[in-house]
Amino acid sequence: MLDSKNFTSVIHDLENHDGQFIGALDRVIKFAVTVVKNTEDLREEIVDYDDLYQIIITDINFNFWLRVSNDSIIYKKGINRSASFRVMYTKDILIKILKREMYGTDAFMKGIIKVDGDLSQGLRFIKLFRMFLQYLNNGFKK
Repeated sequence: MLDSKNFTSVIHDLENHDGQFIGALDRVIKFAVTVVKNTEDLREEIVDYDDLYQIIITDINFNFWLRVSNDSIIYKKGINRSASFRVMYTKDILIKILKREMYGTDAFMKGIIKVDGDLSQGLRFIKLFRMFLQYLNNGFKK
């Protein structure tokens, strides 16, 4: 089971082993979902969410979606045509964001990543992503 102690190692695998990228990213996503589901403070932060986020990795065959609603989160592989917010990354940009070498908002402002959807949903997506990374760094602090 992935935990915050070996998260850095998995990020290294994402960066250095192309053949294992999808499996390693799947582990990261499942870990993030588990962290949110099992951390009361994080669940409280998403109580008012009712969003469906589609994430598309444009240069490999891996897409997934997250349903965040009423303090719960669901992760599924594939495309969900009902998603009202979409984020499109390349593999390398996603790795840089996960390694905290780049912020997603900066990448968006520079035209490096593409988004499609409502601004308020985008802001909630950013908050969710940042909460998870903050939790990995030093636990959750409001």
